[in-house]
Amino acid sequence: MMDLKEIKANLSFTRVIDISQPISTSTACFPGDTPFSREVTLSYEESKVINLTAFKMSPHVGTHADAPVHIKGCLSTADGAACDDTAGIMPLTPFLGRTYVMDLAPLTGPITGEAILEQLSELATDDQIKRVLFKTRDKNRHDVFEDDYSYIGEDTAEKLGELGFLLTGLDTPSVDHTQSKELATHRILDRYKLSWLENLDLSEVEEGEYELIALPLKFVELEASPVRAILLA
Repeated sequence: MMDLKEIKANLSFTRVIDISQPISTSTACFPGDTPFSREVTLSYEESKVINLTAFKMSPHVGTHADAPVHIKGCLSTADGAACDDTAGIMPLTPFLGRTYVMDLAPLTGPITGEAILEQLSELATDDQIKRVLFKTRDKNRHDVFEDDYSYIGEDTAEKLGELGFLLTGLDTPSVDHTQSKELATHRILDRYKLSWLENLDLSEVEEGEYELIALPLKFVELEASPVRAILLA
């Protein structure tokens, strides 16, 4: 476990790069999922003191992390089904630390191929780099769902696990193809206990090493969590 001195030593930086998508009523979501909406429950005009709002959305809207319970196990339900009440809590360590951004843009289809696997093997020789993010788009359109997106190939997912990476992520809606029914890449990453981020905005990021901070909220009854993801350079 990283101690405080080591964390401070690793967090020297001159730039903060926001790699999160904005969330609003115009933010696109996966077809059939619940988009963001909000309600003003108390306005400043009415109260003369504060504004208050309530919102509703799928936790997969915008930049987010999937919890393992997204693809296995069960969540507590309104009818009181007996499930793990902490199923949605994710470990923090994978979401904080040295990260390599691999620039593949522009790319659609699977992230795969011998060149990518070789580069991952080279990165794994550096004990500090335990996270890899894939840039596949030169421009991020958070208000449009583009179903012809890039996703992580099964061989790449296997290689990430075999090499001992802690986290991966990409700038598209899912680590699997939009038409996938088996979610094979999700399951491979989960088998290796890898964490993953989806819907990043890497359009302004150059290939190279960074420090990543993208902590999920401590939801206990959800299968995913929004994150405010940043890179320190």
